[in-house]
Amino acid sequence: MTSGAGFLLDLARCVGCGACVLACRMENQLPGAISWRRILPLNPARSPIGPTYHLSLACHHCEAPPCADACPTGALEKRPDGVVLLHAQRCIGCRFCEMACPFGAPAYDAVAGVMTKCHLCAPRLKEGLEPACVAACPTRALRFAADGGEAPPSFMAATDLPGFADPGGARPSLRLSPPAGALREAALEGLRKILAGEREPHG
Repeated sequence: MTSGAGFLLDLARCVGCGACVLACRMENQLPGAISWRRILPLNPARSPIGPTYHLSLACHHCEAPPCADACPTGALEKRPDGVVLLHAQRCIGCRFCEMACPFGAPAYDAVAGVMTKCHLCAPRLKEGLEPACVAACPTRALRFAADGGEAPPSFMAATDLPGFADPGGARPSLRLSPPAGALREAALEGLRKILAGEREPHG
């Protein structure tokens, strides 16, 4: 169950194409040096012990966002629906939120002198539309979960994935769905062990 508005990512469907990254950039007219979403591969060395999956990551709109706690001007606000917004007119560019966020979500705009971050396409949500990254995903690997909505039973908290640490107890709203099936589950378990450091990649 989600703690607020956030993203659902199906690891079996994400192919790492980057359509979500491009859609975010275009929707929010981001300059070249700034990206609110990124693709991180799991098992980038393609070890035969485990499969290669991709994590499409942006701000996790945490239940207890450390970025908001660190902001001295109140520029960061967690709305009742779970969306964490940044009000640029209040931002002084101190970058404390960037230092506080354990997931690298806030991005500094050196030209404007303020921080920026994913706002879950709040204007689109207001119109009843999905976030641009979700709408652009060709495999429907990335989905949107509204505040208070039930995540499908197959989805787990991102922090249940080995290597996905949550220092400070931010409680990110991101949920992941591991691939189903005996072969995929066995391969994923091999990858879990690699990420957790329980066995050597070629051992």
